[in-house]
Amino acid sequence: MRSRCGSEAKGDCLVVAESERGPAIEITTKSERLLGPGLRSVVEGTLSELLIEDVALEVADFGALDYVVAARIETAVRALRPGDSRTFTPGVDRSPAERDRPRRSRLYAPGNSPRLLVGIDVHGADCVLLDLEDSVPPTEKTAARVLVKRLLACVPFPEEVWVRINPLALGGREDLVDVLRGRPHGVCLPKAESADDVHRLDEELGRLEGELGLPDRTTWIMPIVETARGVLHCEQIASANDRIAMVAFGAEDFTRDIGARRTREALLFARARIVAGAKAAGIQASDTVYADLSDEAGLFEEAVHARDLGFDGKGAINPRQIEPIHRAFSPTVEELERAEAIVAAAREAEARGLGAVALDGKMIDRPVLERAERLMKVAGRLARGGDCGA
Repeated sequence: MRSRCGSEAKGDCLVVAESERGPAIEITTKSERLLGPGLRSVVEGTLSELLIEDVALEVADFGALDYVVAARIETAVRALRPGDSRTFTPGVDRSPAERDRPRRSRLYAPGNSPRLLVGIDVHGADCVLLDLEDSVPPTEKTAARVLVKRLLACVPFPEEVWVRINPLALGGREDLVDVLRGRPHGVCLPKAESADDVHRLDEELGRLEGELGLPDRTTWIMPIVETARGVLHCEQIASANDRIAMVAFGAEDFTRDIGARRTREALLFARARIVAGAKAAGIQASDTVYADLSDEAGLFEEAVHARDLGFDGKGAINPRQIEPIHRAFSPTVEELERAEAIVAAAREAEARGLGAVALDGKMIDRPVLERAERLMKVAGRLARGGDCGA
């Protein structure tokens, strides 16, 4: 039997595994003398980790990083020797993330593309989202989940890293078995339509956390609401489980589902309902992605609109979208100065025993004060870097 995985694309490698030829390793690379020994070490180490001794491998390297080589070997060998990955040990000890840490941006990256995954951790996104669902063709699902697992296991993301799995009945359970070994901070549940969808994911996470020896209930859930049914049930979805840290909106699938063009008017009801459901549950809400990469002004305008509706952040499909999104969802100097003045006036009034608070001749009521305090808290956490580490 023969199997193959990978490609000849830059940053990838092509692995051919054969079970009937006996143990052998053949390596082709641009510089055999310079790169050959290191590649051989990775190949032999991966086979040893997988407890494989009787498979012949041909590895053609096109500039792949070590974790890519290991992922391609594992995927090719799995087709010949199906089994689990009990011997897999991640090289990164990733700490759990704070539930309410700032998530202004969530940057999507296709889980099947080594070229696009390289450096995905250095662009400054508050939340990197490794995608196994819409951006991955059906024929590449297995290879993508192994590649994402290997990436998670060796890259110490400075901020949060999540994985968007497939729906549980369509490969999501298999996704979890692999990617949870890489210790992501959370799992995104696509096309969430009911509280039951969340409960089923929670059960799977609890079982796998126990099997893998992970701290109980430290893997967060981000339901993505992207259908009419999901929008109508978003309050139940948002409050379904204490693992939920944020609810995200997916406008492209939503507009297709309801038969609408993507306009601000068509999305207003869904956006408002998702924000209300999330805030009633005490969690964050993240707006949909903006597809036009060439229109920075349009992205910033839509992000400001989302912020004004109550969203806490927005999706991004390219690293250059991060800066305008962060600008839209970060307090301005003027906003921060105003908030500080409001809080200072409230403290002065309290110290003097006054029941009413006034600033510049205007009364400051409790909701205004609470918004100011929340804004100062967000600004402080942004200044500290979000309280999340590897």
